[in-house]
Amino acid sequence: MSRAGYIYVAGAIVLFSTIEVVSKYLQSGSTGGAAVGSAQVATLRFLIGAASILLLLPLRGQQRPVFAAARESGLSLAILGAVGVFVTFFLFHEGVDRTSASAAAVIFSMNPVFTALVAAAALREKLGMAGWLGVLMGLLGVFAAVTDFDFRGIFSRGDFLGGMMVLGSALSWSVYTVYGKRYSQRYGSLAVSFLTMTTGSLLLAALVTLKGGWGEMASYGPRAWWWLLYLGAVTVGLGYFLYFEGMRRVPASRGASLFYLKPVLAILFAHVLLGERITYRLLAASLLVACGILLVTLPRARGDTGSAPPRTKRASSA
Repeated sequence: MSRAGYIYVAGAIVLFSTIEVVSKYLQSGSTGGAAVGSAQVATLRFLIGAASILLLLPLRGQQRPVFAAARESGLSLAILGAVGVFVTFFLFHEGVDRTSASAAAVIFSMNPVFTALVAAAALREKLGMAGWLGVLMGLLGVFAAVTDFDFRGIFSRGDFLGGMMVLGSALSWSVYTVYGKRYSQRYGSLAVSFLTMTTGSLLLAALVTLKGGWGEMASYGPRAWWWLLYLGAVTVGLGYFLYFEGMRRVPASRGASLFYLKPVLAILFAHVLLGERITYRLLAASLLVACGILLVTLPRARGDTGSAPPRTKRASSA
């Protein structure tokens, strides 16, 4: 059970590590057709993702929890969806537009560290000495990724603004993770994911409508649509399924600690698939963030005595 659980979680993290790379590929117009706008990528990704999770609900026996959650906590979950999907991924995809996929992946990977900080402030969970050291290392890594230690005209640079937008998305996702935990414990992670994802994707769709962006989709080529399907059905649908199945089989904190792999994997994918340069500064930033994640999560893992309950954790990725 534990070995399979770690394999499932690791597989999910590999999929999550491709999100920034594929998003940049689509939004830069590299598919051969028109560039896919950031709002369109976010909207289609989560509309397709919500549809994919809808198909998973019967497999996990989660239809009744969905109706119960909508009836009993509909407004709260709608607010969570607005924060955790609409705000988070509007900022995320806008940020990816303005910075490299590598830097965006390193910055967004801070979300487990931010989650620990938000939990410490809101739920009074103790971090401990190792946890605070992890927070410091993660913040240093993000500082390196956002600035690249080049401060010339920094506030007018697009990459700096993009990095800050991705950083904001990581923070809003962490708020969503912490405050959504009680609903995941009550109704199940898939049910909560489906409802919040549906709310968020509808808000994103409304934004595209206001911007008159639906007509642009006629100019997308087949390759763009295949990659949009990948982002929605594979990284969201399959990725969430693997993550939740894995977290059912392993101690929760130990499973979450595997997210230290994401920044390093994303840099490698961006280098191979997009030709982005691997700089010493960005590599150092990714290692600092990875070490920060380990220091924040592993002390909690020592306190885990068994596998995580089926309905205790939300995913920690884009």
